Amino acid sequence: MRVSVVIAAYNAEAYIAEAVESVLGQTIPPDEVIVIDDGSTDATRGVLDRFGDRIVALTQENSGQAVAVNKGLAMTRGELIGFCDADDLWTPRKLQMQLALLDRDGNIEAAFGKVQQFVSPDVPEVLRARLKPAVEIMPGELKQCMLIRRAALERIGPFDETLPATFFIAWLGRAKRDGLKIAHVDDIVVRRRLHLGNGGRTNTDAQNLQTLMALRKAIKAQRPPE
Repeated sequence: MRVSVVIAAYNAEAYIAEAVESVLGQTIPPDEVIVIDDGSTDATRGVLDRFGDRIVALTQENSGQAVAVNKGLAMTRGELIGFCDADDLWTPRKLQMQLALLDRDGNIEAAFGKVQQFVSPDVPEVLRARLKPAVEIMPGELKQCMLIRRAALERIGPFDETLPATFFIAWLGRAKRDGLKIAHVDDIVVRRRLHLGNGGRTNTDAQNLQTLMALRKAIKAQRPPE
């Protein structure tokens, strides 16, 4: 089955090359990698152009990550869809392990795995303690950890573009409510970079507000119609 990967990038010139290389360098490479530059004002687009025809790179007016991811999804042609964040890294055998899991059990619709959090080497020493995670390795029900069958993704529907920071939380809640069948590989599939540009760690009030909004939407969706 063909595998498509979607990456949304905004002002990611420092990390996007490593992220893309981690996807292209899989032991079983994806069939297409689509990167949506969400109106970056730095050199992100120039970095992407250096990959040539190894990826499909498009630039849109800055509209938020959810809009960028949905735009990338609309372009995909694969039967399986994966995601990577512009500052994170796939481990080399991510696709190989998840493809094997999906091949073994046709009832599984989405495969996840463990995530390992690490403080980016470029973070100044005096600030590293601030970003150090309480838990380094944990189960990762994150967008960048997921490999999902297209049919399941289409059944659940697109990401909520009104929740730019927490759209995946809301989507996964909706997916589980609608019976999405998931399984986890017992290994690290993503290395999540912690750095000063992580919105959720440097702007926690905004992140908490959006998380609350996502939870409210999920609760409202579960209520029977009046």
